[in-house]
Amino acid sequence: MTTLERVERARRTLRAAAIGAAVLRGAAVALAVLLLAATVDAFVSLPTGARQAVPVLALIAAIVVFARRWRRAAVRADAGSAALWIEARFPSLRYALVTAVDPRYAGRVPEIERVAAEVEFEPAVIKAARRALTGPTIAVAVFAVLLLLLPSGAIARVVRPAAGDALSRARGGSHVNPLATVVVRVSPPAYAGLRDESLDNPASVRALVGSSITIEGVVGDGAVVATLGTTAPASGEAHTNAVSTADRWHLALTMPATPTAVRLRAASHERLLLLEPAPDSAPVVLLTLPGRDSILRKPTGTIRLAATASDDYGLASGAFELIVSSGSGENFTFKSRTLGAVTFTSRTGELAATLSLDSIGLQPGDMLHLRAVVRDRNNVSGPGVGTSDTRTLRIARSDEYDSVAVDPAPPPEAEKNALSQRMILMMAQALEKKRSKISHAQFVSESRAIAVDQTRLRKRVGEIVFTRLGEDTGEEGDAADKRLDRPVNADSVLAAADRLASAPVGTALEGNEDETPLVATNRPLLEAYNAMWSASGELEIGEPGKAIPFMKKALDALQAARSAERIYLRGKTRAVVVDIDRVRLQGKDKGSASARTPRQPADPARDQRVARFDAALLLTRTAPSAAVDSLLLLRLDLLDRDAGAARAIETAANALRGGKDATDALIRARRALAAVPSTPIALTAWGSPP
Repeated sequence: MTTLERVERARRTLRAAAIGAAVLRGAAVALAVLLLAATVDAFVSLPTGARQAVPVLALIAAIVVFARRWRRAAVRADAGSAALWIEARFPSLRYALVTAVDPRYAGRVPEIERVAAEVEFEPAVIKAARRALTGPTIAVAVFAVLLLLLPSGAIARVVRPAAGDALSRARGGSHVNPLATVVVRVSPPAYAGLRDESLDNPASVRALVGSSITIEGVVGDGAVVATLGTTAPASGEAHTNAVSTADRWHLALTMPATPTAVRLRAASHERLLLLEPAPDSAPVVLLTLPGRDSILRKPTGTIRLAATASDDYGLASGAFELIVSSGSGENFTFKSRTLGAVTFTSRTGELAATLSLDSIGLQPGDMLHLRAVVRDRNNVSGPGVGTSDTRTLRIARSDEYDSVAVDPAPPPEAEKNALSQRMILMMAQALEKKRSKISHAQFVSESRAIAVDQTRLRKRVGEIVFTRLGEDTGEEGDAADKRLDRPVNADSVLAAADRLASAPVGTALEGNEDETPLVATNRPLLEAYNAMWSASGELEIGEPGKAIPFMKKALDALQAARSAERIYLRGKTRAVVVDIDRVRLQGKDKGSASARTPRQPADPARDQRVARFDAALLLTRTAPSAAVDSLLLLRLDLLDRDAGAARAIETAANALRGGKDATDALIRARRALAAVPSTPIALTAWGSPP
């Protein structure tokens, strides 16, 4: 065997020893961490989270130690490092091995080969390898033996920690309290699809109604008896005895529908456990189509129906329910049917259907009520039923349509006159602007043409006035004293209007008892008529500039007449009553009190609950277990009244039972109990506040 082969074999031996030593040291450290955690847990029960972190910490420690030992070994992957390690322990070689493994001199210097062959370094290499492995091997063996000496349950609690393994560290015996360590296993109903849950030493158990609850403990001093409620088991009273198998006792219960306290007794030992049922919520259904109530003219056509539903644990089935009500007065008939039934397999779902109104046989006056109904998979306490809002579709009756037909009418006369007067005014203004651009004869001719239109409009207004005054023939009548086309009678027309405005309401004009004109309507028309008369005169002599002011005055009067005759079809206005004396700070004070904000309703039982809490607080030093039971019973009364105070009391009770400092938790519970609870508004059966 050549020198190079001998050095290579030594290198492999040293490398294997270094790797083995690093692995053993890492394993020893990991076993030490597990042993320490298991020993501490045997005396002080570690929380589940801390025990779950122990394997991770052990693995990290093993990796760190392995890496450090590997770096300190200084054994590289080449033969030169092994040759240097051997040369350091055999100085007589005088670097012969380093030269022999060097590729530049390998096999070329016979003297070096001879010197290297004379030194037996293999025993030293083997001894060094054994020495490197001996210490870590002993450490691993010692830690492993110590772990094996511990109870199997203690090892499992730190190696495979899980909720509900509190009994693995407890040992039974005739003098052991069988209620000191309790594990509760909850199996929810199959329809919920939830996993089983295990709880270590719980103060309360919250689960679905109908869940299977198993309470376990170690066999000890006396048989375990469970009583539902807070009273002691008397002769003939219903109670449940635990079943003992090997070193464990078991007690099977079913989660009731109402909060219940389970009192466990064994000889002189007692323990209280609260059962809090979690009800299965009914499905939530939303009807999306149709979106609102409506009135249909004819019972024909199709209607799309759509709804969405969701449930906390799973939907089972759903459909649309239709109810048709027919009749009037006290005689009504009802018929119902379902449509679009569907089966669900998840927690959410949709319903869709098309309703044919022709297939229902609706008549005028009938009402169609429709809603979506969904059921969940609860087969323990009964399926929960969720309903959507109800939509109502009514078929209109024939007598509901409009009984008066309104034909389109032309604009009122006042409106037509206003438009015509505005047009004549614009024509006069345009003529006045081009006075300098046309001849005088043409200017006068166009002015007289406008005067003809103004006179025609004036006569039309005069006909309206005389028709309202009772003169059927208007300006062409035989009553010469009422004719308005004669200039001498213009002032008399205004005088008649003044007399009409100052006369009492209902007084006849000119002695005619059949004529009672409206003052607010006729007076603007008379003023417009007079202004048109003056404008016509100015236009006849070719002075449109002087006629424009009269024409504007006539236009304003016609606008006033139109506003007086306009009718606004609005609802009846609400009468505004003003207390004048109160506004003016006069009158007498009747002593009426102002509105006050109502106070929170008094809870007479709250003082009693605070007193019970204070009494339990006094027991925390002398009898901690009795204080815990008193707090749990108080929490049972608060479950449906004050959820915040109930949670605070549960935290304090758990701290007391675990032997921890519960000062802060008790202070928070006392404050929450003394505060006014925020009670939500109760909903009625229709899902709305009362």
